[in-house]
Amino acid sequence: MVISLMAAAALSAVVCGYHLVQGQKMLLAPLLRANVSEQSKQILRCLFHCQSVFFLTSTAIFLICSLKIIPGMYAYSLLLFLGLNYGIFSIWQFYIASLSPPNSSHMLSIQALVFLLISLLAMLGPLLS
Repeated sequence: MVISLMAAAALSAVVCGYHLVQGQKMLLAPLLRANVSEQSKQILRCLFHCQSVFFLTSTAIFLICSLKIIPGMYAYSLLLFLGLNYGIFSIWQFYIASLSPPNSSHMLSIQALVFLLISLLAMLGPLLS
């Protein structure tokens, strides 16, 4: 359980860093420059930061659970929940990649595979212990 959760924590930290650095430049900045209402821009900014908070907290939870600070009884459902969330992220990334132009679909597919790997590692930890 510990090794799979450490790997999930490391991958989740990479995803979190990528989201905060590249997502700010490639996703949020163009959306905020777009010709849409100010309310829509605030909603998009809020959603971006909510996802950032989710990535940060899930990384912390993976690390805490891998160090066995939280008892296994509580960690079990928490890790399954996070694993399912990352699995849903993976499904949506694959769907978006299938609709995207060929030049950007490769990066989205890689992101989807990383989300899928985090999901599998997070769910395998409690299921195998």
